Amino acid sequence: MVEIRVTVDDDMGVHGLMRRLAALFGRSAISFDHSCNEVRVESEWESRGVVEVIEAVEAWIDEVGGKGARLSIGEHSYFLEAGPRPLPAGR
Repeated sequence: MVEIRVTVDDDMGVHGLMRRLAALFGRSAISFDHSCNEVRVESEWESRGVVEVIEAVEAWIDEVGGKGARLSIGEHSYFLEAGPRPLPAGR
């Protein structure tokens, strides 16, 4: 089991992010903690690739015009910023 957390600046537009992640993991795996503005996903690690999660968060950032979001997967943490990104190799 792995916990994925996405910390957002504010909760405006967070429902869009939750919809995107629910499409990957199912609604029952998604929750929002208002106290720390954090979307949480509880999932089996093998159920979805990290790339799909990153793409969902990046698409949400672009959709809402956000500055970025902190993405934590297990014990690792990353900051995803808004703006143009290079295409992944092989696409």
